[in-house]
Amino acid sequence: TGRVEKNNLTLNSTAKAGDVLILTKPLGLGILSTAIKKEKAPSFLIDEAISTMTHLNKGAAESMNSIGVHACTDVTGYGLLGHLLEMCQASEVSATLEFNTIPLIQGVYELAQKGFVPGGTKRNMDYVSSHVNFSKTLSKEQQYLLADAQTSGGLLISVAKEKVHNLQNLLNENGCLTSSIIGNINNLDEFPIYVD
Repeated sequence: TGRVEKNNLTLNSTAKAGDVLILTKPLGLGILSTAIKKEKAPSFLIDEAISTMTHLNKGAAESMNSIGVHACTDVTGYGLLGHLLEMCQASEVSATLEFNTIPLIQGVYELAQKGFVPGGTKRNMDYVSSHVNFSKTLSKEQQYLLADAQTSGGLLISVAKEKVHNLQNLLNENGCLTSSIIGNINNLDEFPIYVD
């Protein structure tokens, strides 16, 4: 499908303690797709799903490449937690996520509460749960949103703290759906991932 110069690659194995995590698309596409298949999603949410899935990561990739970041992964079938776990294990670091800062597609939490959680999302949660220390205040549905299997999800970027402001400005200029700071990379701890 193409070639890239090795020195232009951004890996998922080079996140550094002190980095900030940025997510470029909201979560919830797996849950929303399940509701659509069961004909229980309102039309505005169907439009939102299409808009999110067809939004390219080109602007996000160009933004991070021009700034220079430590690590990146896309967020697709393994969900945010699965892809972050890969990044943490490969980089030998831990991460802390702030649930309230994580962008969600409007209405997906309510759909999860109604039971529209796909099998892939549940399998993701089964796989990552022993690697994640969840805050006791988070509901099962909130946890599922973080493990939700995405189709054409955004990029999860690990960037040095001093570059965050410039990166967010570029992401916004390039029309990315979000430029949300969702957490931090820390030194390796008991759990690879903590969710507050």
